[in-house]
Formats: sequence, C-alpha cells, structure tokens
Amino acid sequence: MSYRMGGNIDNVIDGLKNITYAKKKYRSSVIIEIQFLVNRYNEHQIPEVRKLAENMHVLLRMKSMQILNKEDISKWLPSDHRFRRYKIKAGEYEINSSLPDRCGRLWFNPVITWDGKIVPCCFDKDAEYIMGDLKEDSFREIWNGPRYKIFRRSILSGRHMIEICRNCTSGLKGAKY
Repeated sequence: MSYRMGGNIDNVIDGLKNITYAKKKYRSSVIIEIQFLVNRYNEHQIPEVRKLAENMHVLLRMKSMQILNKEDISKWLPSDHRFRRYKIKAGEYEINSSLPDRCGRLWFNPVITWDGKIVPCCFDKDAEYIMGDLKEDSFREIWNGPRYKIFRRSILSGRHMIEICRNCTSGLKGAKY
C-alpha cells in the first residue's frame, strides 16, 4: 500500500539539492523544511529521513497524516502514538486536538492554488473557502479583504463549526524531532 503512488523520491531529492545549492550560492536566509507525513507504512523510514535532512542542512517536521475515510484510519495509523492525529473515544476515532478558537495559519500561511485562488490554509484541499482570486485582485487586497476578515473572526469565535478545521493539526501536540 502506498500513499504517494507514482511519486519519485529521486526527483524530490534532486529538487532539494537544487534549492539548497541556490540558498548557499545566494547566501539566502530562506528556511527550507522537509515535511514527512508519518503513517504505518513509512514510520520505519524516519531515521533515513532524519539523516537526509541533516545531510542537506534543512529542517525536518514530522507530521501526522490526515485520513479522510474513517474505515481506513486503523490501516494508516502509525504504531508510534506520538505521530497519531486520532485517538479512540467511545469506540470512534476523533482528532487528538482541543481545537482552540485560534489559528496562526490564517495570519501567517496563506495558500495559493494552482489557478490563482487564495484559500485560508492547506486543509482547504478542495478550495471550498475561497478568499479571493489573484486574476481579479491583488494579494494585499485579498489578504486584508472582507472575506478573510469574516473567516478569521469565525475562527476566533467557533473554530469547531468550520468543516476544514475539524481535522486540522493546529492545537495538536507534535512529536519533537
């Protein structure tokens, strides 16, 4: 069973080498981070990924994997509980997060889709909460615009009411690596 079927790790490593080379060449202060989505089928590769990050002089962030189909949760959950996004409560899997009414992503991590739409964060995988379109407005207008302001306010008063937030890792204690 594979998560990124058709992916090519050699292409990823070549791209990482190119980015780290450019960073060094131009003395850039940009921070490069590898994100590793830990699941049952790849958790044995953590030492290898850690070594890669160390050799490339980049940060490594272990992330818990979002599982969209409830019937698949037990198949994908890592054996190491530090990397589990879900816990079992009353026989059901639920997010292992307190879902506090706050989210830094809305102020620091905008996401631009392939077609120029701005969505609030990476958990809006289907672009259901479009804040604006770069073909119509500038990034600054969208970022400071009414849709973002309303969405941010709704997070601060009831994050649990927003669908994309219910499976979010913000507020989830991550494993330290």
